[in-house]
Amino acid sequence: MNRKKILLTAIAIIFAAVIGVAYYEYNKPVQDVAELTAQRVTAVDLFKDYSANEQNANNAYLNKALQVSGKVLEIKQNQNAPAQIILDAGDPMFGIACTMDKSQKNIKPGDIVTIKGICTGYLNDVIIIKSLLLN
Repeated sequence: MNRKKILLTAIAIIFAAVIGVAYYEYNKPVQDVAELTAQRVTAVDLFKDYSANEQNANNAYLNKALQVSGKVLEIKQNQNAPAQIILDAGDPMFGIACTMDKSQKNIKPGDIVTIKGICTGYLNDVIIIKSLLLN
């Protein structure tokens, strides 16, 4: 009887802790990318770093604010979300995919831009989210 009571208490405590952590994560304030200090890097260098050694690149860039400069290769527009700007990374197949926070009307392929956002890793393209156009 005593073991059963201890086991049920331990399960209840673990359950409460999981619920508490989930509540905290869900309600924590969203980072304003505009206010973060960003590491400067070119699109070509960022892609080369990830292509050469993903683990080292993750240590340097993952979940950090980056200010990425490069040439716009493509703009993908979605009806339900702001544009995704693909920066030329010097690779014929892949690039730097920057999901913009706001719609971008004045950008066209070939423009040289600087984009600030959070790096979330490498999935053929290097992924940058919560992006803002700086120029």
